Amino acid sequence: MKKPISEATLDEQVEQLSKEMSPKRDLWQGIEKAIAVSPRLPNETYPQKTKRVHLAWAASVVAAVLLTWFSFSPQMTTSHENLDLASVMQKNFEQQKTLMLTSFGQPELTQLSPEMQQQLLELSSARAAISKALENDPNNSELLNLLRWTQKQELELLNQLYSPQWQTI
Repeated sequence: MKKPISEATLDEQVEQLSKEMSPKRDLWQGIEKAIAVSPRLPNETYPQKTKRVHLAWAASVVAAVLLTWFSFSPQMTTSHENLDLASVMQKNFEQQKTLMLTSFGQPELTQLSPEMQQQLLELSSARAAISKALENDPNNSELLNLLRWTQKQELELLNQLYSPQWQTI
């Protein structure tokens, strides 16, 4: 087991080392050979490698430009996607409404009181007006939220009207 060396002893040993370090073999022969050979251009030395590097750079620049262009350019599909979103919301609502009315035994809406029929008619006309407005401005998220809210209100009203009394206790 070696005895630990103090910092002062280590400093003394470092001072005793020679200041210069000479190589074990003569390096000038290799330096002379390197100087004697005519300088080459990078393309002459590694032509295929540099061509690949240039192609890689060009491809990455083209990819970056295309990615930027597609992400920031106005797209015609956006309006169709939002229009499709509104139609999907309408189809989903109609399916939920049909399912709800079927679960209540297909009740006749004409048997409701005139006030309830009026409320259902107002909600239905509001849905139709919002859908019409979405055809003109499909990017309007406020109209989409309003459509969702009116659909929810109509479903909740139907649920309150036709749910059995023992479920509302």
